[in-house]
Amino acid sequence: MKYLLISLVISTVFIACSDSEAIMESKLEVGFEQPINFPTPTYDLEDNPIDTKGFELGRKLFYDTKLSAGNAISCAECHNQAFAFTHHGHDLSEGVLVDVLGARNSQPIQNLAFMDAFTWDGAVELLWKQPVIPITEEVEMNETLENVIEKLKLDKEYPSEFADVFGGDSPVNSVNMLKALAKFMGAMVSANSTYDKYVRDESGGEFSEEEKRGLALFQQKCANCHSGELFTNQEFVNNGIGVNSKLPDELGRSRITIANPGLTVEEGKAHPDYYKFKVPSLRNVEVSFPYMHDGRFVTLKKVLDFYDTDTYPYMVKMENLDARLVSDVNGNEVLGIAMTEEEKASIIAFLKTLTDDEFLNDTRFAKP
Repeated sequence: MKYLLISLVISTVFIACSDSEAIMESKLEVGFEQPINFPTPTYDLEDNPIDTKGFELGRKLFYDTKLSAGNAISCAECHNQAFAFTHHGHDLSEGVLVDVLGARNSQPIQNLAFMDAFTWDGAVELLWKQPVIPITEEVEMNETLENVIEKLKLDKEYPSEFADVFGGDSPVNSVNMLKALAKFMGAMVSANSTYDKYVRDESGGEFSEEEKRGLALFQQKCANCHSGELFTNQEFVNNGIGVNSKLPDELGRSRITIANPGLTVEEGKAHPDYYKFKVPSLRNVEVSFPYMHDGRFVTLKKVLDFYDTDTYPYMVKMENLDARLVSDVNGNEVLGIAMTEEEKASIIAFLKTLTDDEFLNDTRFAKP
């Protein structure tokens, strides 16, 4: 194998029982290892190294309901491993408050160690700070960092576990909690799909003729935005999705860019970043539906139909619609990307090669 997701060492100890049976105890040794076909990580491995104890503490926190108001839900409520850590079947995620929906579709948690910014609008640029948003947002976990820390301090196990990872006199604090979560999420590297094995010329990476056609079409029609081994250029783009009437105050990227000047919602709608969202990675896209920032499309076919120049629902012409989605055909402005039905089928066949079953079923990321 040219790539290992996480370095793994198994130490085995046999302990004699009263009935002469043997019990096997195993210990995982976890560390970050760079996939050979991936870019350099943006995650600061020197400041917050991914180690076994830190990983295990972060995993425990990720699955602990203490991080939410009333101990109602954990991070895993909206990030299910089998679906690339998304909220399967939900266009907008639900939080702790009954009958209150979030404003956006839950994003996958994978390959975050290589990302420049997080959330649909790039609200955070450091992974360890990202969990502050879901923990404190009213429509999500609706808790305060102060309350979470008090609950963790009262737990019989957390104080010693935090001390083992971070040391110090008062190790249970918000920064350490967030950095432990980052250690866990930073280790969530998905790079062992059929596609990865194909480009690395490994066993299990054989492509069908249709998948090869789909790859060529994808590179021609989609890779301007979904580029590189992460399958995102990490830009913020207005893709012509059009305003969701159920979410009239959605601003997209301009929510962040107008924050410091303190502009109003109406001023945000006139901003050049209005309704721009981060180009999502397409890894594990087969299982991470529904799609778009508001989850409005349930199938990959519907997504390609949206981008197609000839099918409904049509792209909306907005002032800051990305120029890559606008072309001139015989003197007429055309929105979208021309695709035949056969081409769409081939592209979808290729996209399914990005599914990493080893990642989706890796017990190291499951609830401890």
